[in-house]
Amino acid sequence: MKKFIPLFGIILFLGCKDDIDDNIVVSNTENLEVEDFIYKVMNFAYYWQKDVPNLADNRFTDDKEYTNFLQSFDGPSSLFKGLQFEEDRYSALIDDHEVFENSIRGISLSNGMVFGLVRFSQDSADIFGYVQYVLPGSYAEIKGVKRGDIFVEVNSNQLTISNYRELLFSNASSYTIALATLNNNKITKTGNSISLTNTELTEQSVHLSKVIQHDGKKVGYVMYNSFSTAQDEALKTTFVNLAAASIDELVVDLRYNRGGAITTAQLLVGLIAGEHANKIFGKLIYNEKLSANNTDVEITNSNINLGLSRVIFLTTQNSASASEMTINGLKPHMNVTQIGDKTEGKDVGSNPFYDYIDINRTINPKHKYMLLPITFKNYNSEGVGDYSEGLLPDIELPETLSNMGVLGDVEEPLLKKALEYISGQTSGSISIDSNSLPASFVELQTEAGRTIYFTEN
Repeated sequence: MKKFIPLFGIILFLGCKDDIDDNIVVSNTENLEVEDFIYKVMNFAYYWQKDVPNLADNRFTDDKEYTNFLQSFDGPSSLFKGLQFEEDRYSALIDDHEVFENSIRGISLSNGMVFGLVRFSQDSADIFGYVQYVLPGSYAEIKGVKRGDIFVEVNSNQLTISNYRELLFSNASSYTIALATLNNNKITKTGNSISLTNTELTEQSVHLSKVIQHDGKKVGYVMYNSFSTAQDEALKTTFVNLAAASIDELVVDLRYNRGGAITTAQLLVGLIAGEHANKIFGKLIYNEKLSANNTDVEITNSNINLGLSRVIFLTTQNSASASEMTINGLKPHMNVTQIGDKTEGKDVGSNPFYDYIDINRTINPKHKYMLLPITFKNYNSEGVGDYSEGLLPDIELPETLSNMGVLGDVEEPLLKKALEYISGQTSGSISIDSNSLPASFVELQTEAGRTIYFTEN
């Protein structure tokens, strides 16, 4: 392994490598180039490398034994899964790096309906979808899809754990959803359906931004849905406007933000807490082979100082990765209040690895695979981390299917609770509504850069 060169952030932080497979092992009868690439990356950079016996440096006595090992798996995906640590929920093998690169820029084939999937019960394979939000100007918005809508069928097929990928993520040009209602935990089809057309869309990271006049104070509200470096300028502009408005309080809505670039997390923290610029807010810890890459992450100097003593974050179990790093990282520097549900618990991050074939970083033209193995754990400046069970809210208020509310509206439950907190009307945990979104995740799948959770109804 020649060297490890960190580049830029994707899940929390990304890096790259020079020609990692200088000595590719290929049998006479089978091309194992991709498998060789996967194995050598995992052996080199995987955070849990020492915990996986098959990744031990002395695992093979010669090239023949190594080749036979690679041949024993049914393709790249099978090998990758066979090399993962049992507690690893996040490492990913991407079969088309171009799709991934578009997704991190917010570009995807979409109709603009952003949704979650819920399992009817732990013993049922049937699932239903609920709309979290709709992208402005999208086909879904034009067709009248709105937050809180529930759908149970796609193209007249009941959604199940086994068919949702084919029905919702097949890159088909269009599909039709059958709408339903939820009353007293009972799903009832309405008989209405909506046909949606997929086009290439770019989702804006800043979904909403406004200043709310509340109880004699100016409250800045920002709904931020992804840490995308391609949209850093728009994020800066949002906070320039908040600074110009001389806000007294700030509510940052991360309820659907699954993470992104660590450099953008540094920027967001610098925009929120500008007076703490250049201080440490995160520590990235790698495996023993890459311990020289252990990194202190500093708060970016944004040249913006809101002068705030506290910030309020709105979260759900969809809040993950860089969102959690931002919340955890700010705690040593200012008063942080978290309202909503506990976060997902992604206290680890990935680096991307491409199959470069030379020192000029020419990507192997024979395939499009790339690897996103977990390579580090994240802690704040005080060494606080290990939150794999999620960051617990100070005020517990999970979203409810019975009352999703309108995002950005002062009566939307989570934002309303934040405003009550600002007014001193609430200070502790509250009871959970019986129709709240389920608390325990049953299964997780990742589709084209978007993570879908199955929850237990």
